[in-house]
Amino acid sequence: MATSAAMTVSAPIFADDTTEVLNGQLNLDAAISVVANGDTATANTAAMTAVGMANALTGDFESAHDVASDQTFSGSVATSATTTAGIIHGSAITTSSAIGNSANLIHDETMDAALAQTALDGSSVASEASLNVSSYAMSSVTTATATANAYGSVSYGGDNTLDLRQDSGADVSADSYVLAPTGGLGWSASTVAAANGNSASIEGYYMYPSQLVDLDQDNRGSVRASASLEAGGGAEETQVIASANGNSAWMQNENGYAHMQGSQDNDGQVDAEANADIGNFDIDVVTLSAEGVGNSAIISNIGADAYMGLDQTNNGAVNATTNFTGGAGGVALASATAFGNAATTYVCSECPVTAYGNMNQTNNAAINSRVTGQMTTGSLLSGTATAIGNSATFQSVDPYSGN
Repeated sequence: MATSAAMTVSAPIFADDTTEVLNGQLNLDAAISVVANGDTATANTAAMTAVGMANALTGDFESAHDVASDQTFSGSVATSATTTAGIIHGSAITTSSAIGNSANLIHDETMDAALAQTALDGSSVASEASLNVSSYAMSSVTTATATANAYGSVSYGGDNTLDLRQDSGADVSADSYVLAPTGGLGWSASTVAAANGNSASIEGYYMYPSQLVDLDQDNRGSVRASASLEAGGGAEETQVIASANGNSAWMQNENGYAHMQGSQDNDGQVDAEANADIGNFDIDVVTLSAEGVGNSAIISNIGADAYMGLDQTNNGAVNATTNFTGGAGGVALASATAFGNAATTYVCSECPVTAYGNMNQTNNAAINSRVTGQMTTGSLLSGTATAIGNSATFQSVDPYSGN
């Protein structure tokens, strides 16, 4: 049986003239199931969407705010979206999203936030999206995303601080399929699967926002993303993308200081797999990509300094696999990339700014990458496989320097 409790309190804090939001959500032994199925012989457009969450917090603030939130989930979240069609003259959009704990905040001024998200051991988060075509679909996007703990914020100004704690023992899987073994895929076809144990996305734009983030991400569950496409004829532009991360933190900021410190620890196995089997892809360009990362952290800042200071430790095996099989065709580009730990800090400005930090990376697990490609005829078959235990990159760029 699923239980849920939520409390939201809003009251002024006169000392700093902000408003406080307190949020507590508990969903134990959850059984969240969402299914969206569509079937048509012929249609101009088809769109199927399935979204499931155990706990969800949303906030949109015009004034300065303090936010404190604690979310805990156990049990299962499963979503499935399926589109079955003979002919789609226009676009077929099939989207499935499953999240254990979700928090999304938008604010115009200063925000001080302290959030904790916990997905208990033995839980599961699973998402599946599939497109089945017997004749053709001119344009299609098929996407499956799954995350145990997800945080996202967008700032439009102010001095912002975030204390984020994410802990997951859940098994997470995302599966995306396009099946047209006797049909074709028209102009474009995109198949995407993305899975994360813990995910944090911090964005800042417009009125010089600064971001100070203290991050603690721990993942113990397995994380798997699989994207597959089978068609008698490919699209002129075909993409098959699989991305899996134990822990992921991403910051995009403009004209304000960007700072991320803390730790990322992954103990779960991470698997990303992209597969395509296409009969005739004549003048088509087929791109396949699989990326698996134990711990991933990225800062991209424009116009101001950026600091990255994380301890990253990966103890889980990471596997990235890409397979392509084609008949007579055009261009096939396949890549597979696996990292134990990966961190990138990038700043761009015409004024002197710096990307700097203090990184500690430890990898104790096998990191595997594999690409296989085969086609009867074609203009180009290219494959790149990369496996790296630890990677840290710091880059400062002047857009007018010509570099």
